[in-house]
Amino acid sequence: MNVSNAPAVARAQQARFVFALLLLGLFLHFFRLSQPASVVFDEVHFGGFADAYCCTGEYFFDVHPPHGKLLAALGLKLGGYQGGQSFATIGTPLSEVNPWLLRLIPALAGSLIPLLIFLILLQLGASGWAAFLGGWAVLFDNALLLQTRVLALEGTLILSMLGAVSLALVARKSHRPFIQILLCLGAGACVGFAVGTKFTGLTAAFLVALILLAPQGPKGSLSRTALMCGYVLIGALVTYLGGWALHFALLDKPGPGDAFGTPAGDLVRDIIDIHRTMFAVNHGLTATHPNASPWWSWPWMWRPLYYHADGNSAIYFVGNPMVWWGTTVGLLFIVWRTVRQALERKDMPGPFWPEMAPRLLPLTGFLAAYLPYILIPRVLFLYHYLPALMFAICAIAIWLDPLGLTRPGRFSDQARSVRWLFFLIPIGFLIISPLTYGFALPEYLLSALVQLVH
Repeated sequence: MNVSNAPAVARAQQARFVFALLLLGLFLHFFRLSQPASVVFDEVHFGGFADAYCCTGEYFFDVHPPHGKLLAALGLKLGGYQGGQSFATIGTPLSEVNPWLLRLIPALAGSLIPLLIFLILLQLGASGWAAFLGGWAVLFDNALLLQTRVLALEGTLILSMLGAVSLALVARKSHRPFIQILLCLGAGACVGFAVGTKFTGLTAAFLVALILLAPQGPKGSLSRTALMCGYVLIGALVTYLGGWALHFALLDKPGPGDAFGTPAGDLVRDIIDIHRTMFAVNHGLTATHPNASPWWSWPWMWRPLYYHADGNSAIYFVGNPMVWWGTTVGLLFIVWRTVRQALERKDMPGPFWPEMAPRLLPLTGFLAAYLPYILIPRVLFLYHYLPALMFAICAIAIWLDPLGLTRPGRFSDQARSVRWLFFLIPIGFLIISPLTYGFALPEYLLSALVQLVH
């Protein structure tokens, strides 16, 4: 290959990767999106919340902030939903709302997550093939796919977190003041939306601060950094508080949430009061669940979570074993290698630090998204691991280049282990897919598959 044409060839290859991830993401998420045509798992809660926002206006209380639910309600409203659907129990027929419309927003978010993983890895300096493998692993993870094919919050949470990281990385490198302001405001808005979806979205705030406050060399400006952080804070506060203002404005009728405190009409006072109640209720949750799992078991994908069953079909939250188990083993190797290299180098924060910083960011994101669950006393489920899993995949993908496993060029130029991963990951996905999509199977085969994942 002509060296002078290398950048153009690389850009063309990256464009093909973008197209493949986006097209496959949309197909996997919207294929059979209307099935099952009944309430699945937490749609019992989030369906009712979205219905209140867009139609009934009845005040409700939830332990999570409103932003993700507001976005789901917007999708229903724009689709013409007029209310009247019951979300009483799992399995309730979705007769008054198109199931496709109910799950539209999560499916769109899930379709974009692999693409955003790919772009972030490129921003961190990964080669096209390393970034593509990261996006490929996320694309074919059954657990993330299922959680973004039902009305749940993880899709918008993860997309917002990743969007904040990506915009912060671009803002840090930008030298055009106006563009930098817009990027910082955008990163802040993503932070605000992530925290407004679930409080675990604070991981995004930590990572954005880390990106912007990291040493920028002799040309770095303290005032420039302070201004960037200020604009991020403005974007975050406006987005977060704006979501709460909309929450109280839309829920203007008495409802079940009044049992936790009736809004006084003072937006400031109401926001403070509801946060006190949310933290108290969250900390006081003592209910158990047969499919609950402790935080230390998640990397090994113990205890899949039952979502739905109908005849000879069943839906379980269980990930692609090639992705989950492979990521856990790979992460242990990366941690060991990072610590060993740090101990062997004596010149930190000299040449070692600029080289290692991009590789350490995803690892830091994994720890920030995972370790806080050690302190949470309430019942936890396997899906709580999803944000940490995204960063774990990035942490491994960013190491493929320095290990010599991924290289510029064609697929055949990559290491044999990498080529095998591109085949084995979809195979693992296909094995689990009947429990992801709820395909009807012969009774003996369904029983065997359920026993296998347990």
